Amino acid sequence: MLHRFLIALFVFSLTGGQLGWASAGSNACPGGYSPRFELAGEVQNPTTYDEDDLGALPHSIENVTFLTGTGPQSGSFRGVLLWDLLNKAGIKSDPKRDGEFQYVEITGTDCYQVVLALGEINPGFGGEQVLVADGENGAPLGADTGFARLIVPGDKFGGRDAFWIRSIKVLSGPRPGSAHEDDR
Repeated sequence: MLHRFLIALFVFSLTGGQLGWASAGSNACPGGYSPRFELAGEVQNPTTYDEDDLGALPHSIENVTFLTGTGPQSGSFRGVLLWDLLNKAGIKSDPKRDGEFQYVEITGTDCYQVVLALGEINPGFGGEQVLVADGENGAPLGADTGFARLIVPGDKFGGRDAFWIRSIKVLSGPRPGSAHEDDR
């Protein structure tokens, strides 16, 4: 759990504290199973996916092992590449930036958030084979993870493997160093 806290703290600092977490007493983040997720933000064709919609798309398989609080976990995950979902939605990008300062924010029903730079998953740059998985070890995912789960192969810990996905958003951030340009 410590690694999830540290990652959440890192994401919190990246977004300037604007995580959209619900206030105390609110039921906006109950956690638990989500029957669908929304792909939105800076895309031309915002879409909502349910189990059937996601299952109808071309799938890949990633075999991963990562550390958890109870020890190593290994699995063979089946799902749609996140990059393919984003391309299907049509990423809006400033041609002068070529996506360098855009990122993807994945949020679970428990408001746990994962942030990935588009460059990490762009096959022409970082090429990470990040999956929106709907199956593990030959079976559909269960209620304990939702119908869709984010899998980030290569991470030592599973802290960016989000459960119960409710939204995937393409967003833009300021250019690195732009906050300090006036200091020159």
